[in-house]
Amino acid sequence: EFKSRLLKISDQAATQLRARTDDWTAITKTTFRRLGAELNTMTGYEEIDILKRKVVEQELRTNACRQASKDAKLRYEEAVAARSNSQREVNDLLQRKSSWSDADVSRFTVLIRQDHMLEQEETRAKIGVDEAEVSLEREFSELMRAILGRYHEEQIWSDKIRSAATYGQIAALALNLIVFILAIILVEPWKRKRLAQTFEKKTEELSAETKDVVEAGIADVKKELEVQVRALTVLAEAALKAEAERE
Repeated sequence: EFKSRLLKISDQAATQLRARTDDWTAITKTTFRRLGAELNTMTGYEEIDILKRKVVEQELRTNACRQASKDAKLRYEEAVAARSNSQREVNDLLQRKSSWSDADVSRFTVLIRQDHMLEQEETRAKIGVDEAEVSLEREFSELMRAILGRYHEEQIWSDKIRSAATYGQIAALALNLIVFILAIILVEPWKRKRLAQTFEKKTEELSAETKDVVEAGIADVKKELEVQVRALTVLAEAALKAEAERE
């Protein structure tokens, strides 16, 4: 029972940890996405993103026109081939016109009528090819303009960033120079004054310590002299007393 409760608690803790991790990851992604968007807006890169999307959209339109042009050319080739086959069959019938049967006459009539229809289809297919090529050329020109516009804006943005970086370096250099000058004008005198005060304080402390040592030494010498004087006095008194007794 204890193990089952422990496993249950561990599973709950792991689930909560995963949930918190997922929430933190989602919040982090959202935050970085927002910061990236704000940074692009501040630096002007947002316009380049718009131009990039325009280039992608124009590429899709150009590819669609290219595929439409291929399809139109294929239809035109099929129409030309169908009409060529029909004309070839008509020529074959005309070569043996003297021996036509009723079926040949009927087939010739059908082929003539069909040739007129095939000619119209070929004409329409040719017009479709021309229109598709014109559309492709127009969309390709738009694609080139979009690419050049994007390249131009990227160059302008790159120049702005380089200029900003250069100005930033100049500003940093100027700031360092100002700090250096202020250090020379303000900090160095203060340091010298502080050093002089510290030296003066140390000198006073050493003088006081030396004075105390000298006074203590003088006091010791004075005490020793007093002891010696008392000893000499005692000796002198003893000598005088002894001299008086001899007399």
